[in-house]
Amino acid sequence: MRAALAVLSEVPERWEAFLAGTSACPAPDPHLGWAAWQLAFGFGIADAERLGGALLKHVREAGLRTSWTEQDAAYEEEVRRFVAAGPCGPLGGRLAELRAELAPYIRANVLGAALVHLTMPGVPDVYQGTETESRTLVDPDNRRTPPDVRGALAALDEGRAPRDLPEEKLALTATALRLRRARPECFGEDATYAPLPASGPAAAHCLAFVRSDRVLTAVTRLAARLAEGGGWNGTVLTLPPGRWREAGGERSYEGGVPCAELFASRPAALLVRTG
Repeated sequence: MRAALAVLSEVPERWEAFLAGTSACPAPDPHLGWAAWQLAFGFGIADAERLGGALLKHVREAGLRTSWTEQDAAYEEEVRRFVAAGPCGPLGGRLAELRAELAPYIRANVLGAALVHLTMPGVPDVYQGTETESRTLVDPDNRRTPPDVRGALAALDEGRAPRDLPEEKLALTATALRLRRARPECFGEDATYAPLPASGPAAAHCLAFVRSDRVLTAVTRLAARLAEGGGWNGTVLTLPPGRWREAGGERSYEGGVPCAELFASRPAALLVRTG
């Protein structure tokens, strides 16, 4: 949800153009329309029951036209009709197309945020179901039974490539947590943290840091703006001395590494110093 919504802040003109085309299906009020289209984009699933339930909670808690204690049945029915005809109707197809176009940047946010969360100083909290891409709405939608990931994880451990973004996040999460278990000295209370700046025209799009001189995290940030600016353009991340191997992978690096190479297959990299 948040990973997708964050991309809209990078492409406001595209979002504005999309909203301009929704006038054929006006919301009962502009506040609801603004919230509904953003929620539908972040959710990415055209489920009128789930999306409608979240928006009913939204308008009741806003207390502008209806509330939990004084419900306006007519207005709430308008909300349900709007959800069915708008975000979950024909215009929902256009919304899905926009989301598909922005999918590479959503992927960068999902994987980058997951890796930073799992390797930054502190103790990461991983709720059941968030090992993969989690698409849940407000309570009670977020009480849904999370998927059983054991079969997928076993297949990934046997060498099968991730089939989609949820499996990519699952593989990355498993790799990072297993590394924390294998190298507790790199993440515990006595572990160190050092930022690692990149150099070059797109340096601001690389966030990297080192834990205890042994583990290195590097992720892509603001990927949509990076693409708009022409990509990495020779930007380099200079690694600390030694040889660094991709955790759970085969690739190794040393010295200055072009970000285009480091992030060639995935917008997030977890490296371990091997020598």
